[in-house]
This record gives sequence, C-alpha cells and structure tokens, in this order.
Amino acid sequence: MAFVTSSILGVDLNNSSTTQMFALNTKVIGNNDSEYHYVIATAALATGQFCYIQFQGTADVMTTGAWAGAGLPIGVSGNMDIGVAQTSIAAGSFGWVAKKGQNLMVLCSGTCPSGVPVGFTNSGTLVTAGLVGVSLTAMGVFITTSASTGTPSVANALITYPRIVGQNGSGLAL
Repeated sequence: MAFVTSSILGVDLNNSSTTQMFALNTKVIGNNDSEYHYVIATAALATGQFCYIQFQGTADVMTTGAWAGAGLPIGVSGNMDIGVAQTSIAAGSFGWVAKKGQNLMVLCSGTCPSGVPVGFTNSGTLVTAGLVGVSLTAMGVFITTSASTGTPSVANALITYPRIVGQNGSGLAL
C-alpha cells in the first residue's frame, strides 16, 4: 500500500475521486522512493497502465500507434510526461499517477520476464522489447517480478521517470 512521506495533508494515493482536492500537477513523495503527480483522467486508467501527463495536468492512456511530428501522439500538443496509474482512475476523476519508485505495478501484455528490456504497446501496457511490432522501447522501466502469461497481467517494476526511445535508439521529444 502506497502512502505519502511528504508533508501534504489529505493525500490518498490508493483511491481516486470525482472531486478535485489539490491543484493539478501537485507532486508528492511517497514510500519506496516514489513520486506521484496529481492528474485528472481524460480516459479510464487501469491499475498499472501507463499514461501521458500533459502540461495542464490531464492524463490519457498512452498510445503508440499514431505519432505526429516532434514525437508527440496525434491529438496531443505541448510538453508531456509519462506516468503509471497505481489504482484505477475513472474518466473525469482525479487521482495520483507514479513517476518513479520501487515495487510499482505495471500492466504487461503477455509474459515480461524480470530484467529484460520492455517496450510500450498501443494500450499503455508493456511487452518484451524486440518483438515484431514493438518499435518504442520503455526506458526507465525495470521489471523486478515477472508477469504471467495472462493478458494483461500485472508485474512489479522499478520506475525512474519513464520515457520512450525509438527502435533506432533516438529519443522522442517527450
């Protein structure tokens, strides 16, 4: 169970709410060397699902299928970050997404063994990198407990400010 170690009262990292309790993009520090950002979900986020965090504090399911110029997904503008939901957040609700930490939950499509490179799928989940159709490697994501073969399945990971790197090793402007 995640809990806050910084001095902000009323933070609940384990539940979302339809009522805004904090300014969007508020950051808190939690146990297990974690950092969370407060967002409003523009689409439903499942536990362990990766999301884009736009500069105004909105979070949407991370998709990799359609990319516009400058490495931004089509329909997304301005600067953005990547986070991972640690609890389900309904569309239109407010909640906290993790940017870094140990023992964080991540959704995997298929088996993701511990210690191997992973890539992002088009639904905000991880898959073993190097598979056919996986062109975007997930940097800053290290699987520590293997995911089972179920789709999707949850694994534990060490996350350090996740980012995307293209198949040729060039970083995308995120």
